Amino acid sequence: MFNIKEYYKNISVQQKISQYCGSSELDPEKFSCEYLVGVKENITKSDFFLSVNNKKFFWLLDIGADIFRSVWDKNFTLFVLDFEYYNIKYNAEAYFNPQKVYFKLEEIYQRFKKIYDYYKINFITIQTGQGYHFVFKVPFESKSHQELLSIGDIESTLKGKYSTVSQRRQKKVSTICGQGFHNAGRILEYLSNVLYKNLKDYKGLPVVYGDVSVGKNKEAISIDLSMYADPIYLRDIRVPFSSYQKHKIYSKFKFSTQNIQPFIVLPREYLGKEYFGYKELLSMRTDFKKILSYAQEVDCIIPENDISLTKIINDYKNSSLFKIHSEFDKVEHDKPNMWSKTYDIFDTNILPLCVRHCLICPNEHLLKPTNLQTLTRVLLKLGWHPKHIAGLVRSKYERDFGWGKEWFKYDAASRANFYIRIYSDLILSEIDKEEDLNCLSHYEKGYCYKPNCGFKLENYKI
Repeated sequence: MFNIKEYYKNISVQQKISQYCGSSELDPEKFSCEYLVGVKENITKSDFFLSVNNKKFFWLLDIGADIFRSVWDKNFTLFVLDFEYYNIKYNAEAYFNPQKVYFKLEEIYQRFKKIYDYYKINFITIQTGQGYHFVFKVPFESKSHQELLSIGDIESTLKGKYSTVSQRRQKKVSTICGQGFHNAGRILEYLSNVLYKNLKDYKGLPVVYGDVSVGKNKEAISIDLSMYADPIYLRDIRVPFSSYQKHKIYSKFKFSTQNIQPFIVLPREYLGKEYFGYKELLSMRTDFKKILSYAQEVDCIIPENDISLTKIINDYKNSSLFKIHSEFDKVEHDKPNMWSKTYDIFDTNILPLCVRHCLICPNEHLLKPTNLQTLTRVLLKLGWHPKHIAGLVRSKYERDFGWGKEWFKYDAASRANFYIRIYSDLILSEIDKEEDLNCLSHYEKGYCYKPNCGFKLENYKI
């Protein structure tokens, strides 16, 4: 059995984790990440997730927790492209059959790698438990970061959250940090857009944004940019050479996966050099001796970029996606004091019952990507501007539907804008052909509220 606490005592392992947290020295006070997160069963009285000051780094190691670092950084904006396999029917498939799962991910890995290599991006890739992270960073003081700040603004509600402090965040989020982070999400969407437009010859699993249900097969590859939908102070990422115990902790896995031992998150590629393929990493991730040897070979400092980002931004600004984003930005949500005369008087009876139900009972239905995608498709057909679809969703998030403190912590406007934007972008970019927008597919996805309701989803294709 892999002993995580003993494993963490190795200096090489500690050094690699420290590098990813932003310091070439084994000194937590020099980490550039704003905070750390530990994940472990019973780490607190009520949760398995604990955000702590960097000074508690060695304590997290001593208790054998999975280690995460904040995306919020003191000196850089991090670009984290996260894509993973998911299976709605067999949600633990990646743990029982990792070789098969990573074989299915491999072509998308190589296609993203080709895009990153084209732009000469210096990056590190991390193999997680269900997929990969492609990660790089850009210094605040660089020329390209100034260009990054100019491509879009953040919601006024989010600016308000960033200008205050709370129990979780002991300092304000600067404009250069907050706006850089959210615009990084647009750049990563652009790179994903490039991928989508080059999938004509692709024969693998469906590639979607978020865990959208895909019908009979129930399995797909998710490009998960969701961290850029939320405040930066709520997002963190796994670090290489940390343990991975998700399948033994999360309730949706733990009863079926208790006999699968924890493993180690490992880097696959660094600065253009691939150390191992996915098969070798999978066989290594529970081998203590091989992992310690590997830790002495690879660097884990997140690579810096400047000129490459400038090239990406220039291409993005000349793309159809940038024009779509610009049109999205020109329109504002109706003001909350006007909702009773605008969004509230929208007659939902003209909508298919599956879409209508999401608006009538938004908690939890308007949190599910499949419902948000379908709502976007239908309302676009009815002539709604994407920003007002987002405004409608926001109006549900900010009303009393039993959300508790959810939207005091997160940001309703930012979340609504993000999801509606990415799903409308796919349609307006002519990537989403809406081939699955029909009642049979919706039923197979498990999202048909009432069969034979009198509406036909196929009538709402653009």
